[in-house]
Amino acid sequence: MNPSNVRLIVSEGPDKGRTLAVPPQGARLGRASDNDIALSDPILSRHHCRLDIEDDGALRVTDLDSANGTLVNGAPVTVHRLSPGDRILIGDTLLTLLPDAPADAAADAGQPPADAVPAPSAPAAAGPTAPVFVDLGFEDPADPAKPAAPSLRPLLWVVGAASLLLLGTALILRLPGGDPPTELRRVAEPALLPLEIHYEKVEGSSNSIFRYAMHLGPDRVLSIMIDDLAENRHVREEAPVATNLLRELSREIGASGFFSLADSYEGVARGDRLNTWEITVIQDRRVKRCRIANRVEPEVFQAVRERLETFGKNELGIWAIQFSRDKLVELAHEAFTRACNLFDERGIAYGNTAAAIKRFQEAAFYLETIDPKPDFHGELIGLMAQADEELTRRYEDQRFIADRALNLKEWATAARELRILREMVPDRDDPRHIEATRKLLDVENRLKTKGRP
Repeated sequence: MNPSNVRLIVSEGPDKGRTLAVPPQGARLGRASDNDIALSDPILSRHHCRLDIEDDGALRVTDLDSANGTLVNGAPVTVHRLSPGDRILIGDTLLTLLPDAPADAAADAGQPPADAVPAPSAPAAAGPTAPVFVDLGFEDPADPAKPAAPSLRPLLWVVGAASLLLLGTALILRLPGGDPPTELRRVAEPALLPLEIHYEKVEGSSNSIFRYAMHLGPDRVLSIMIDDLAENRHVREEAPVATNLLRELSREIGASGFFSLADSYEGVARGDRLNTWEITVIQDRRVKRCRIANRVEPEVFQAVRERLETFGKNELGIWAIQFSRDKLVELAHEAFTRACNLFDERGIAYGNTAAAIKRFQEAAFYLETIDPKPDFHGELIGLMAQADEELTRRYEDQRFIADRALNLKEWATAARELRILREMVPDRDDPRHIEATRKLLDVENRLKTKGRP
């Protein structure tokens, strides 16, 4: 395939009909907005798969440890080389690899071959022009002595058609009350999606207050602020959101019935408890504000509220806010203990160091919104840095061994050492893993070619 013309079309799914162009450097697909190609399919993983163009122009798909996996023509794959017409299923989205479209195909179509064009006839010999013969019916048609004269019937047809055309044009121009021709103008598309959202939730009592606020502005930047006085947690996060995701969110809110709700639903507070939810949506030219206080939410309001909270968690990655401080410390300590065990056993399996780093990062994630930090937090940060340095050192040593085998064209040895590199860095989205995979595929192709009779 032409590396500069690799395209897929979304055959099924929320983005059906959309054409995806794969750049020469490849692209990562998923539902998160930081992907090279962001899709609005909620079943996709944040980083679902990667598309890379090989040296010969073929497209390769690599699954990035997604939750639902990547299927090519109905079969699950980890790394697969694609052919035109292959169908890739990720989540509820079905992609089809399009074939190349030759640039000169249209130009060649409809042109007859050179030998099919008749040569121009030779001019007649110079001489007097034969008179035009008009048959009025007085001559005998069977007389062979009369020369065959050219017929005037085609000329009469042309003159008649031209007269009718001129007459019709004159009648149209003389019709009264005709509307002037409508001028077609291209309507400029708005630079930003017309959607703005303000959502605030407050849960309070005599000894604690929890406040959750979400803001989505016309600049497509999503921000979330969380203040939990009882747990002494304060979170501030923001990030830009892809336009296609905002368009899908806007469509869901518009179809939910939110704009048909009353402006306010008031209840009676119980004891010292206060619970309020307030959502304001500005969608195109429609504006709706709805407030719920100290009562059960209407189903439509609850559905929109939960959709907004899930959208914020997916885009900003702040799932930890749903747990109490004690639960987060417990989860962090479990992940920290598992990470220490894996790091101590780093000599047993090549992937243990990378697995330990992943567990250290998980523990740090649980403690991100907690202040003050637990006792083991300092040791956690130190060991995580040590494990990262250890992995970098071991990777560079192993990479030197693999490159040496490649330079010596010891293909079997190179394949073995490259597989070890992939085990050391199992994250398929890591550039080091991608590089090792690319080299391994090249070596395996050489081994297959060498083994042919």
